Amino acid sequence: MDIWFYIAISLAMALVAALIKIKRNNGKIATLIKLNETSKKITSSIKLKDLMGEIMEIAKTETNAETGSIYIVDEEKQELWFEVAFGEKGVKLKETRLEMGEGIAGWVAKEGKSINSRDADNDTSFKKEISEKIKLKQKSMLTIPIKFKEKTLGVLQVINKKGKASFDDKDEAFLEAISTSAAIAIENAKLYKEMKNTYFETIHALASSIDAKDPYTRGHSHRVTEYSVEIGKEMNLRDDELERLEYMAVLHDIGKIGIRDSILNKTAPLNDEEYEVIKDHPLIGAKILESSKSLKMLINGVKYHHEKYDGTGYGEGLKGREIPLGARIIAVADAYDAMTTDRPYRKGLSHEISMEEINKFSGRQFDPEIVRHFNAMMERKLVDSHVG
Repeated sequence: MDIWFYIAISLAMALVAALIKIKRNNGKIATLIKLNETSKKITSSIKLKDLMGEIMEIAKTETNAETGSIYIVDEEKQELWFEVAFGEKGVKLKETRLEMGEGIAGWVAKEGKSINSRDADNDTSFKKEISEKIKLKQKSMLTIPIKFKEKTLGVLQVINKKGKASFDDKDEAFLEAISTSAAIAIENAKLYKEMKNTYFETIHALASSIDAKDPYTRGHSHRVTEYSVEIGKEMNLRDDELERLEYMAVLHDIGKIGIRDSILNKTAPLNDEEYEVIKDHPLIGAKILESSKSLKMLINGVKYHHEKYDGTGYGEGLKGREIPLGARIIAVADAYDAMTTDRPYRKGLSHEISMEEINKFSGRQFDPEIVRHFNAMMERKLVDSHVG
């Protein structure tokens, strides 16, 4: 993605600024190494919580602070919320929100200026409910605004200098330097989120076009997506794998856009000729996705979801593990929903009969491992529904 190039350039500039500030204040070369390591992690991840955790850990360690936290500004509500709060009191802190201008952190966020408080508990601008809630005596506290192009995005705060009365100018210079990296991380995480939302909306708009052509299967893509993601969770797939699986499942029938309405909307079973036509939809879907650089990574789930584990499916006649994992998962979810959904020419099968069919064809039509996880997922949902 082009966004990574932007992040890399921005971080290089941030590190140069950090180098100048730290050298001016006789900082240690180890600090520069720490900042460099942080920048590498930022360019390899867009998970805001992970990025902020890395930055806060370095800030706490390098300033020799007892604990610390990072607040993010909620522009819409004009509030601050805790993105990272270290220490055993962190969970309670994350439940707390501050208004802009409220307490030390709120004042720093509103004014965009740092505060180095030597006795935070007795500072009249500090919100006492927080210290009382977490039962932490707060003596020295250094609070720095996280700013991007003069706009305050959040606040970086370290609390209680170990073995010393208060934080000094070197600590402040270091936090100002590292807050630049934090600002870049926050801004680019927001940018990524906006891009991701646009991507997600595009995918769902495409899926809606399928429903519009085939009203009898309206909601099918949504249900197949839900089943597929639940199977993926049962398999402990990573978050990025689950996200890709979700998009594949949403678009698994996108190729039906290229199938005649007279076939899609037929109120009787398809004849042999019509069935041959409908078998083209995975390939048509793959060709549609090939035209988009951002959608190419979803092709495997769309193109191969009608392959069978024993090699007798359609597409390319793939079998076993030759069939991509996403397609093997979607195949089970797709078959279950097809069996349980009413069609004009037949009533949907019951859950029990559909599960019997899925297990009956395990090892032939479906990957036995996927079926095993599907069974476990359905059993868990059944238990959860009874508990609920």
